[in-house]
Amino acid sequence: MRLEGNFYKVITIDQIENSYKIEVELFANHSIYNGHFPQQPVVPGVCTLTIIKECIEKIYSNSVHFKAIKECKYLSALIPQEGLRIIINLAIEDDKKVSVTVLRVDNEQSVLKLKASLM
Repeated sequence: MRLEGNFYKVITIDQIENSYKIEVELFANHSIYNGHFPQQPVVPGVCTLTIIKECIEKIYSNSVHFKAIKECKYLSALIPQEGLRIIINLAIEDDKKVSVTVLRVDNEQSVLKLKASLM
């Protein structure tokens, strides 16, 4: 199931050589927060990874999968709120290795660091 369109929307994708800066807005009223967690909703980590994967698919115009995740470090929780935007800084190497950092737009707080290979 694709999350784009019902969980988030892409605002901009800027490219500088093999690096991309992608701004994404998360929707605060998605039903997933009813179960994760009802009293204190948090963006599920797997959803953040799915957003990254779907953004890479937009860049490649093709389906991709994570072949291996070498490093995935969550540095802070994303608490859903109206207008919550994140920046995905993505670097892709020739051998389909990606390095990703995710930051909140409003306070530039680091959310995630990821190093992975694609297939």
